[in-house]
Amino acid sequence: MKKAYLFFVLLSVLTSCKKDTTPSWLVINSVNFTTNETTEGVNSNGIEDVWVYMDNQPMGVFDLPARIPLLAEGEHNFIIYAGIKINGINATRTKYPFYQRYETTLNLVKDQEIEIIPSFTYKSNTQFVFIEDFEDVGIGLYKDPSSDTNIINITAAQYPDVVIYGNNCGMIYLDETDSICKIATSSNLNLPKGEEVYVEVDYMNTNTVLFSTVRENVSGSIEDPLVIMRAQDESELKWKKIYFELKENVSYDQNATSFEIVFTSILDSDLSNAVIYFDNIKVLRYE
Repeated sequence: MKKAYLFFVLLSVLTSCKKDTTPSWLVINSVNFTTNETTEGVNSNGIEDVWVYMDNQPMGVFDLPARIPLLAEGEHNFIIYAGIKINGINATRTKYPFYQRYETTLNLVKDQEIEIIPSFTYKSNTQFVFIEDFEDVGIGLYKDPSSDTNIINITAAQYPDVVIYGNNCGMIYLDETDSICKIATSSNLNLPKGEEVYVEVDYMNTNTVLFSTVRENVSGSIEDPLVIMRAQDESELKWKKIYFELKENVSYDQNATSFEIVFTSILDSDLSNAVIYFDNIKVLRYE
């Protein structure tokens, strides 16, 4: 009898101590990104996840679309950062330093969803050192002497299924005769050492592309390979966005006076021809 009594007492205590784990739900299916196209270029972005903070406490990093459980109710403050993949690598996700964070106050209700669409812009102190959107007559990329072909400007009228940003984009065509293309920024870039520097690029490619930086110092020009952009299958060809992080590359040589960015593509050995499209090439730093 005593054992039964103690069991019911213990059960009562455990039941009364049990916490309510019914969550509220924050739903983020998509985000908005806007730009001043005149000074910042078009609003293409590669935001793939969100970094969520509630009342200044980290809730986690969530792939989009996201349905986020929160053990809270009532009014709370939220800060949300746009997440990207550095150099296109899944394991190197980070808050993109040049996007302004999104802030809002939400009233959470247990077992109910509240959906928001965070809006992001570039930070006001972002400096666009270089923008090539292929909308002008000239192209701000030059053909290296080692290259036997060049990037050309194509229009939406010519390629309506390809050009999706503005009226033009850049195209490189490779075949067994013209099998090498190497292009670089036509002006030396002033990039700060020890600070955030990124290059944004929209691209489609059926051939491998090497992205490099070139540093200029008293000894001459030194090329530093950074990322290999793997070829896409022709049947699944689509525009992608990549964010190249250059902080280490720029800071490595303290004697470097200026930099260039370089794209090199040599026809892959298993192909007889290939095509590469570029658009919205941006080099970003802080003012």
